[in-house]
Amino acid sequence: MTARCPHCGGSTDANAIVRRGKWSLGPSLTYFDGEQIALPRAQARVLYAIARANGEPVTHRDLPGMAASTLVNHIRALGRTFGDRMPVRILRNTGIVWDASA
Repeated sequence: MTARCPHCGGSTDANAIVRRGKWSLGPSLTYFDGEQIALPRAQARVLYAIARANGEPVTHRDLPGMAASTLVNHIRALGRTFGDRMPVRILRNTGIVWDASA
């Protein structure tokens, strides 16, 4: 049994599936509109952390063992993979957030 968040009712399990619009994400899996998207584990982990933050900015400090330059490289790679469907946006000097319109 997993504990539920008292605010949103979502699972507080560290590996719980996160759903954002047409996106379903886990620590190592990514689905868009029911179709699985194959991503390298590190990129899937970054995307999952951003989705799990629920609109709060994520920086490299929120991801253990990740340098700022590595996070930027992962975001660039995600941008190349998703193009117009890119589900995150960068807030300059703040962090990376899930784009609610995605």
